[in-house]
Amino acid sequence: MFDTEIIESQVLGTLLLDPTLVRDTVTVTNADMFMSAMHKNIFVMLQKLNDRNIEATLNNVAIHFSNQIHKVGGIGYLSEMMGSVPSVNQFNYTLSKFLEFDARRKFNHLLETYKGIVSDPVETDFEEILNEFEQKALAIRPKSLEKESRIDGLVDWYEDLELKMADPTRAYGMMTGYTGLDALTLGFQRADFFVLGARTSMGKSAVANELAGNAAKKGLKVAMFSLEMNKGQIYNRFVASMCQIPLQDLRTGRVPLEKRDNIGIAMGIISGITINDQRGVTADYIASEMRRMKRQEGLDMVIIDYLQEIMEPSEKNDNTGSALHRVCQKIRIAAKECDCFVLGLSQLKQDIDARQQKRPIISDLTGSAAIAAVADGIILLYRDEYYNPDTAEPGILEVNLAKQRNGPTGLVKLKYDKVYQTITNNYF
Repeated sequence: MFDTEIIESQVLGTLLLDPTLVRDTVTVTNADMFMSAMHKNIFVMLQKLNDRNIEATLNNVAIHFSNQIHKVGGIGYLSEMMGSVPSVNQFNYTLSKFLEFDARRKFNHLLETYKGIVSDPVETDFEEILNEFEQKALAIRPKSLEKESRIDGLVDWYEDLELKMADPTRAYGMMTGYTGLDALTLGFQRADFFVLGARTSMGKSAVANELAGNAAKKGLKVAMFSLEMNKGQIYNRFVASMCQIPLQDLRTGRVPLEKRDNIGIAMGIISGITINDQRGVTADYIASEMRRMKRQEGLDMVIIDYLQEIMEPSEKNDNTGSALHRVCQKIRIAAKECDCFVLGLSQLKQDIDARQQKRPIISDLTGSAAIAAVADGIILLYRDEYYNPDTAEPGILEVNLAKQRNGPTGLVKLKYDKVYQTITNNYF
């Protein structure tokens, strides 16, 4: 399908002309990428010399492979390859085309493989096929030279630093509107994966909804994967907060006429939030949906309620937290791939309710080891009023930023109104 003999010859000829290129080249190529058996063997020779820290010159190939060199055309053919190279300075372009041809072959093979699979609707699940195909297709993408990518990344970092020095507000991510929390995080940063943990009735869903609503009001693209509540229940909570209508009144339809215009405004905001309430989904499905949304309409923030409900196929030698660890890893990778912030809600262990000190710590998360190892940040919620009705701080929600990989930790107190499902700054 692809006649790559010329490009293969130029790659190998350039390596013989400039052996300093061999070390970087063998990190992004392998012998199987060469279609010509002779070229495959020449590459293996160069690779072996590199492994032995011997310069891969034509002379050293002749010395160290004297008994085999005749099988690859001899010195004459190697010299001919070297003479076919237009310019050593064009090697990056030559190598990139070589990698592209290899990727095209692999992609063509992948398409042929899946033709038969897709045509059998009985034996295969279509969603599973799409997710699997997408992952394999992405894995085919040609690698860049690591040396080149390091330089590019460093230049990008410095350019970003200069922009921040000129305008410090560029350091800010997606601001929540909660002053104390924003002071700690500088706003939620793209590619970060945070976990929000709390016991039942602490306000976990209210916080998630407020964050989603505040982001949507600013024009950010928000998606919610709700594995616990259905869309109707989520809409009730959004409207209760945005329109100041008691949640119970919305559930029973007791809505004052003067509030209906406000509901229309709230619906306009909520319609900008993609809500997926499918149950029993996998981390691969969520990651795939995130990539689709990023491609089609953009994606800035994702909220998942909640992590322990995500299905994960078991693997050999799984222990208690292995599946959850894989779920968190896949979600964090998706956050980076989609360049968006992801907040995953988490259950806490019931043991908290039985002990004297009920403020949660990281180890109280269900599957804490799996979550703590992967998450960029962990937020834990506590309302003393839930356990102590006579508390000195009624209506106060403690937001404990217990872990932040790239910033400080700290405790912030906010006002929580359970009737209206609102979270506001506590200025008193």
